Amino acid sequence: MMLFGTAQSSAGFSGPAKSVYAALQSEDSVKINEQLAAVEGSSMKEKEAYAGALTMKKSGLVKSGLEKLSLFKKGRTRLEASIKQDSSNVEYRFLRLLIQEHVPDFLNYHSKKSEDAKLIRESYNKLSAELQQLIKDYSRNSKVLKPEDFQK
Repeated sequence: MMLFGTAQSSAGFSGPAKSVYAALQSEDSVKINEQLAAVEGSSMKEKEAYAGALTMKKSGLVKSGLEKLSLFKKGRTRLEASIKQDSSNVEYRFLRLLIQEHVPDFLNYHSKKSEDAKLIRESYNKLSAELQQLIKDYSRNSKVLKPEDFQK
């Protein structure tokens, strides 16, 4: 489940967010586990959303089908709870879109793609420069976001 087309997508971020997005881009379960542990031990406001996304990413890298499904459900629950608590948080919606665009169809986790993409497009100019760059980079390989959506 490669989420970004380039390894440089998190380059503009600093601190914990940079590490989270770097891990989400990775196919390295050790890196994902390390970042998940760091997020779990933090007190950042994005903790639940980041942990949820990382857990869902991790689910795609384990061997056992039952473990994949269990991890995915745990991660989904955490990310969805974060979104429910702060439905206008564009970064949380972007995290969900990243996952939705890359999970297998049988997981039935695709229904909010259009809604999330719309919010991202509408809110783009209000986002931090770092998140704008990440979204722009992601849009090069997205099916629902396009680079032209973000021309200034």
